Amino acid sequence: MSNNYTRLADTISSKEGKAYITINGANRELFEISSLTAQLELNIQSRRMLGHRMTQHKVTGAEGTGSMTMYFMNSDMLKLALAYIKNGSYGGIKIQVKNEDEQSTIGTQEVVLMNVILATIPVTTLDDQSDDPITIDVDFTFDDIEGLSFFDLPENYR
Repeated sequence: MSNNYTRLADTISSKEGKAYITINGANRELFEISSLTAQLELNIQSRRMLGHRMTQHKVTGAEGTGSMTMYFMNSDMLKLALAYIKNGSYGGIKIQVKNEDEQSTIGTQEVVLMNVILATIPVTTLDDQSDDPITIDVDFTFDDIEGLSFFDLPENYR
């Protein structure tokens, strides 16, 4: 029997890892995060060229988008929004995310999302029907990405 198969131990648990945020040059753990997803959406041009019957495709750019759910327990984002409203300046946000599961043999992937802009800024919320912690769902964009480390092949595929 072949040794090349996906081992459950090599999959990454979504509960493992950390996120950090940099706001106006100050770094801290993004402790209020409940979930975070970021993706790159490629802009693709489609065109049929003379002499070729198939439509051809070309990547012409990319857009960074994402979403996160945060516990309502920090005012940093509101302070940024208020500074923009009052002064017209919006300080930059960087979010660094590290996916790492000690059980896995694939190692760590760590990326930095730059010029993150939240589409929705949590201000306040009340609900007399809930005993749950307050969470806020936020969509965001980012203008650049840096890869600090990348996953390896699983040990049984090397």
